Amino acid sequence: MNKDDLGKFFLLGFPKGIKNHHLDLIRSVKPAGVMLYPSNMENLNSLQVNMERLYEIIDGGVKFFISSDHEGGQLETVPSIFPSPGNKAMGSTNNPKYAYDYGDYLGKALKKIGFNMLFAPVLDVIAKNASPVVGLRAYSNNEEIVSACGNNFIKGLEKNKIIATCKHFPGHGKAVQDSHYEIPVITDMDKKDIYPFEKAIELGTKSIMTAHVIYPTYDEQNIATLSKSILKDFLRDKLGYKGIIISDAIEMKAIHDNYSPKEIVNKFFSATGDILLVGDADANFEPFYNELQKSFSNGEIEKGLMEESYKRILSLQEQYINTTYETRFLAQIAEKTINTNIQNKLELSDVVFVLPQGDPLSPADTSNKDYIEYKALVKSMFESSKIITYDVKQGTTDAPLAKSEIIISFVVDSFRFKNQLKMQKKLKLFSNEVIYIILRNENDLDNYKEEKYILTNSTKPISIYYVLKSVLNLGK
Repeated sequence: MNKDDLGKFFLLGFPKGIKNHHLDLIRSVKPAGVMLYPSNMENLNSLQVNMERLYEIIDGGVKFFISSDHEGGQLETVPSIFPSPGNKAMGSTNNPKYAYDYGDYLGKALKKIGFNMLFAPVLDVIAKNASPVVGLRAYSNNEEIVSACGNNFIKGLEKNKIIATCKHFPGHGKAVQDSHYEIPVITDMDKKDIYPFEKAIELGTKSIMTAHVIYPTYDEQNIATLSKSILKDFLRDKLGYKGIIISDAIEMKAIHDNYSPKEIVNKFFSATGDILLVGDADANFEPFYNELQKSFSNGEIEKGLMEESYKRILSLQEQYINTTYETRFLAQIAEKTINTNIQNKLELSDVVFVLPQGDPLSPADTSNKDYIEYKALVKSMFESSKIITYDVKQGTTDAPLAKSEIIISFVVDSFRFKNQLKMQKKLKLFSNEVIYIILRNENDLDNYKEEKYILTNSTKPISIYYVLKSVLNLGK
């Protein structure tokens, strides 16, 4: 292990959307993992595209966890999962098999679409006057029920090779304050709070997330995330835990507003923590990464600890990360059906996209919903591009056309709609390089024989992703 491997100690989130430069960052620093936010998977189309973009990096030899906070009930993030009544409801049934069934269902569903890790279950034992931050996320105020449900949920996930991450160690259930906004202090920590974590460790759980909470019984000064007494002396040495320790997000005010990046890095890794969760990599990854590089180089963090941590992370990745997922064949179909006659390199510094909008073309047509997704996808891959939309039937645009280096226009059955065809041909007055993306019907090719085109055979965003990727590959 050397300085180039230090990205492996971070798990990154991109809450404002996954852009091309984020993918470059992942390739470069090789993080432990990526957390997908609801904004990265607002629907199945965006989830499918982003999952494919991530797996293309895995194809290139960079292995990383892909995780989410989908706990069920109060906190649900993945769009393809049926809603759960939640953990509190599950615990109230007095039947832990429901937790197993949900873990099994969730594990199957997540595995099919590319996930390999989950930030669940919540093993906090909820107290009467606790903050709503845990609330219905907890199974019960009874530690036996929490443990039974939690362990059954873990078994369900593990059956499907999804890593469960137990949280929030050593227990957030008695916190009156919300660690998203301030540091909670729990003065009456007792065995019942620890019990579900003990039982999960006995079961062999592979991943535990820490709480940004102070427990004066163990450490009067440091939140659990940064406490050697709690993480090393208690969790590892006393409870015998050998898996990975992940911090809760470093953006939460309990940690972010009270400790510097240097303090967080040095304390967390010196306490045998493994992975810092950086929820907003754009805002926060660089200062933490730089501090870890400095501390690693000057010996402020014991290199032996980092070596052990690195081995734990690699070992878990070898066990759980695959190079494909069950539904990926759909993306492969999209890729294989792209055809183009373009042979020259393209100047992509000044690009205008002309995108369709409009009503369905028949009662058996939902493709107009696909068009709505194109703008965000284009902006994620061509961040500086300009976008104009047009009405499929009328050919009218929402903004005037202007001169540009290259225009890329999406064609929707222009052979049926004279006004659209007229608009499409008019584009050549505004650029010497016009590329037509023919979405639906090969009959349109008759109108663009002498033009540069890409034929998609599909309107789906996953197909548009491969169109945009092929254009990028043609860039000078």
